Amino acid sequence: MRSLHVKRLRVASWLLLLWPVLRLSLPKRLHGRLHRREALCLVAGASSPVPGRPCQHFLLARHGQTTFNAEKRFQGSMDEEPVLNEKGIRQARELGDWLRNFCDAGEAAGKPAMSSVFCSPLRRARQTLAEARDALGGDAAAVLPPEPETVIFPELREIDLYEWQGRTQAEVKESDPELMRLWKESAWELRLGGGRSVIADLWSRASAVWCLMRAAAAPAAGPAAEPSLVVAHGTLGRALLSAATGLPVQAFRHFGLKNGEVVEVAWPQDADGKSEGGAFWRRRHPEEGPWRSSAVEQASFEQESVEVGVVDVA
Repeated sequence: MRSLHVKRLRVASWLLLLWPVLRLSLPKRLHGRLHRREALCLVAGASSPVPGRPCQHFLLARHGQTTFNAEKRFQGSMDEEPVLNEKGIRQARELGDWLRNFCDAGEAAGKPAMSSVFCSPLRRARQTLAEARDALGGDAAAVLPPEPETVIFPELREIDLYEWQGRTQAEVKESDPELMRLWKESAWELRLGGGRSVIADLWSRASAVWCLMRAAAAPAAGPAAEPSLVVAHGTLGRALLSAATGLPVQAFRHFGLKNGEVVEVAWPQDADGKSEGGAFWRRRHPEEGPWRSSAVEQASFEQESVEVGVVDVA
């Protein structure tokens, strides 16, 4: 059985590496079908998307549900007022329980299973991390670095929505129907705060904070190197996944993160420490999914764009 598993992993890794070439030989109508069927699910249970290659791993967690989430109220980068509600606190504590199960080997290694913890400066993210740590109880030291070592990056704050912050979607739709239409259909064209392109600004910030986190995180010492935990936000999470897989601002709605959800991002590195070809990602909590490569996501988005006419990819 072990031999068969290893062979499958090797075949899967070659499929992932050769996918950009293989997909060119397929009719375009088949691309979407392959993605929807998760054609590369052979590596669903592998700790590394490319066995044998060192990877930097990051667990991206969205904060628990807030009072504003429940009211369908825009939070943006507001800090103090949106706080976790009862459901959000439960989701945050479930994150702690999941981290305990994920990192059950940390204590045996004599060091925290998470190499680093990065967090948004906004209260709802900090509250989520605090609840998760509290849920860990006596296991906290085996899972997370000491609380003072948490790194707060301002770049991990949620999207800046300026004059929309604190207002419900219904209120914005009534006062600014055309802007709300842009938000739903072509968010990358939306400008707020005196003409700021809020999505372009977010994409730029996501790319910048990846550089900061990857520089601060543990180096990719092996295929199963200790991951870093990132506690942040939903819309920022979309931008982080898009930046990691090389997708443009037009892919704003390609990804989605629910409250309390965790996804894993892995950056394979070559002998020189470079990560050419982009990252891989998969869902981890509360549901698990297979590894998906940057090439697969780019092809999937290309297919979506052709179907709905979002961008000209000819």
